[in-house]
Amino acid sequence: MADFEVITGGSASSLKIRLRSGAAVKAESDALVSKTQSVELSASMDSGNGGGLGDLLGGVLGGAARSMLTGESFFLQTLRCPNATGECLVAPSEQGDIVVLELQPQQALQSVLVTSGAFLCAEQALNIETRVQGISKGLFSGGGFFLMRCSGRGKLALSCLGSCVKYDLAPGEVRQVDNGHLVAWSESVSYSVGMATNSVFGSLASGEGIMCTFTGPGPVWIQSHKPQPAESSGNNRGHRGSSASGDLVGKLMGCCFLCVFLAAFIGIFGLVAYKAITDPDSVEWGDSGGGGGGKGRRAIGSGRRMTDEF
Repeated sequence: MADFEVITGGSASSLKIRLRSGAAVKAESDALVSKTQSVELSASMDSGNGGGLGDLLGGVLGGAARSMLTGESFFLQTLRCPNATGECLVAPSEQGDIVVLELQPQQALQSVLVTSGAFLCAEQALNIETRVQGISKGLFSGGGFFLMRCSGRGKLALSCLGSCVKYDLAPGEVRQVDNGHLVAWSESVSYSVGMATNSVFGSLASGEGIMCTFTGPGPVWIQSHKPQPAESSGNNRGHRGSSASGDLVGKLMGCCFLCVFLAAFIGIFGLVAYKAITDPDSVEWGDSGGGGGGKGRRAIGSGRRMTDEF
């Protein structure tokens, strides 16, 4: 088990994590600031706890999707205390607030959707997946087409630009948020994207343009500042700017893994198709009823008329 404590100072925050014996957390690449000697640092692809081939393949594909689609790193840091207790300090690359969420199955907060660049760290037991948004939401919400879905049991730390504000929406309660200020929201909350006012002129003249409308029940987390346009082109918040070289390596490795996987799949499919065309007898299409079916297949392969064996 890990204890999270947000340390505030001026306009920037950091997160102190106290790890008990056997506990571990996974953090965004380059998030570690300091640690005690008892904390072991390693890199992982969040492949689960099984350690089998399926978990490894899932970790590779999940890391590639997380890196290329959500703007996060291909690899995650793993901070673990195998024997004794320990403590470490992590922080985002941009100044701002940090909020800690407690996820629990069968409770009010079971899973959350996180916008690109907001993930900081989480306990090892939490599941991190990639979720696809619709076209209109992906274009105009400010969260991008792909979100991170975090679920399971444990603590989750998110970073924000400026201060973080939480709104607990009652069932049917509606709140509008300017696009670009979104951080995360419960999966129980529904939302839509539309103009800030009832007219196009009013929306453009007010400077707001597009706003996201959330409908409860559930919590919504927003940030007081949004990224500049130059930052938005690369990442929703411009996070991880100091680890650009490491992030580039992760993206290249993710592309390589995906290319190898697709090449192997296409190669196997092409080989089966080629054998089926050039040598039909070598491909079993199913049980055709004993020897007569086999002779029928050979007759089809050679172009001769199929005769009745019975």
